[in-house]
Amino acid sequence: MKTKTIKQIILCIIGLLCYHPSNAQVAHKIETTEDQQLLGLGTQHIFKSTVLQEERPIIISLPIGYEDTGANYPVLYVLDGLQNIKHTVGTVELLTESGLIPPLIVVGIESLDRNRDLTPSNAGQDLHGSTGNAGIPQSGGASKFLKFLREELIPFVDVNFRSHSYRILEGHSLGGLFSIYTLMENPNLFDAFVVEAPALWWNKEEMTAKATTFFTSNKNLDKTVYFGIGGGDGWGMRQELIRYVDVIEQHTPNNFKWLHEEVGNEGHMASRLLLNYKGLKFLFSDLKLSEDLTDNFSDIAFLKAEQELKKKYGEMARRPAEDYFNLVSVLVENGNDLGAITVLKRASEVYPMYIGLLTYLAGLYEKTGQKNKAIETYLHGVEVSKNYKQGQEDDLLQEISRLEKTNKP
Repeated sequence: MKTKTIKQIILCIIGLLCYHPSNAQVAHKIETTEDQQLLGLGTQHIFKSTVLQEERPIIISLPIGYEDTGANYPVLYVLDGLQNIKHTVGTVELLTESGLIPPLIVVGIESLDRNRDLTPSNAGQDLHGSTGNAGIPQSGGASKFLKFLREELIPFVDVNFRSHSYRILEGHSLGGLFSIYTLMENPNLFDAFVVEAPALWWNKEEMTAKATTFFTSNKNLDKTVYFGIGGGDGWGMRQELIRYVDVIEQHTPNNFKWLHEEVGNEGHMASRLLLNYKGLKFLFSDLKLSEDLTDNFSDIAFLKAEQELKKKYGEMARRPAEDYFNLVSVLVENGNDLGAITVLKRASEVYPMYIGLLTYLAGLYEKTGQKNKAIETYLHGVEVSKNYKQGQEDDLLQEISRLEKTNKP
């Protein structure tokens, strides 16, 4: 093996993994229509709802690679789907590439009458945003809309797509209000929530009034909830959300993982993209390697933790590539080359386009006297280089030739 210090190897792989465009920025082809319009946001389905007595447009976006696997995927249900589908799908793809979230099926539920569907009660006179004393007469349909989700839409998705049991509901403004209503009305329907700038002013903050009873009655609540709002949001939003999360602070159930944060100085509508990004990162923050797993590493503990993540979020779940690499660097520095091999094998399986992981793995195989496995790994790297047009075939073949010569009697 060519003489390199551990530090040189680390710097080399960091370069390959994080900065080389052919490794870290492999583009997936987006299908086009006959007139060259880019697709990629999903497919619209017209769902005939018996509960709502109407045809409801639904946008379903499948994760990259869905057709190439038999895997099941968690499902993100997005309220006001037509309004939010573009930035949501883009954010999901970016976070998935980075390993910060697992691949998701995104279901965008188009709004036809959000004042009806997303409000938990009928709004009477003196309602903010209404005219005169009439209020919003069609409001108060949240219970029926929740029934539509529970009895029609979710079963439709589960039957027709490879969905994992882990479900997320995301909503902004009135959608955030509905998300909080759903959490307290039917807490078992979703595992996690992204609540963005919720309209908790609705009917004199009735959701906050109900919160004390809900959170004190549920001593154990295994849910993850992100409560986010722009720092520039105005009347009816920021202070009302603070009052709601104050109730949680005082009566936090066991196993209830939650975060409340104000983001920058964004206003009510501009905050959606940032809140979607930060919210999804928070929900899946357990994909990050824990200090305990690093400090007390064992092959058994590491592989068990990987299996637990796959069980929770689906078999395509993985950690950020940088986390695997950082763990490998610690193990190598501590002289645990075999442990580093275990981690690199897992990392190269879940990031199959990263040549740097394969070359590092091959080098460790050689270092530990496993030359045949080193050759096999370099050969695999040649195929990856060809498939992703990374242009490293000659260098890899030279390493194979060198190893084959040293293997001769």
